[in-house]
Amino acid sequence: MTFRPVLVLLPMALSGAAVSTAVCAAEMTRAEISAARARIEQTYQAKVRECNQRFVVTGCLEDARDERIRELRPLDHAEHQVNAEERLRRSAAARERVQQNERDAAKDEARRKTESVREAAQPASAPVVPGARTPRANPEWHQRREAKLDAEAKAEAALRREAAAERRQKALDRQRKAGEQQQRSAEKAASAASAPVGKNTKPPAARLPTPSASDIRALPRP
Repeated sequence: MTFRPVLVLLPMALSGAAVSTAVCAAEMTRAEISAARARIEQTYQAKVRECNQRFVVTGCLEDARDERIRELRPLDHAEHQVNAEERLRRSAAARERVQQNERDAAKDEARRKTESVREAAQPASAPVVPGARTPRANPEWHQRREAKLDAEAKAEAALRREAAAERRQKALDRQRKAGEQQQRSAEKAASAASAPVGKNTKPPAARLPTPSASDIRALPRP
């Protein structure tokens, strides 16, 4: 009867230790979790080597594995929490970027509207009135210059017409030569087809007469 309180308090102490370990693991960073995993694995490998030196190996290895699982479970939970927090931070950062882009776009739109209103409110500029032409100081020189420019323009137009006529004539000449070449080729082909048989061409061989029945009977028999 004296052992019952101890047996009751022992699971409570173990559960309290597990809760304390879980609370500490929940506050760990990813680097701390990785370091804790490495320590647990190192301790587990040392216990496995120690168990292999004992007489009863199976029970010792099972205890080492159970202890390793108990120690890794809070770290797994903490790692899941770290991953969830990172996902939340990434999503929050993405939402912030989208909202910032929307705010920038709204500012640009408001600035464009303000500029449009300001431009519409400004008075229209007065039309530019062309100045009066100054009288020519030398009308004769101006007339000679106009005549010279007119003559140069006419000469340039005449040169363009001559060049165009020359190009058309060359095109006609090429067409005429091509037609003559085709006609000569056709004449050569026709003359080759109607040419008589040459001297070196042998006449076809004459057919031999077919022997009659009497000629066949007259042949000597062996």
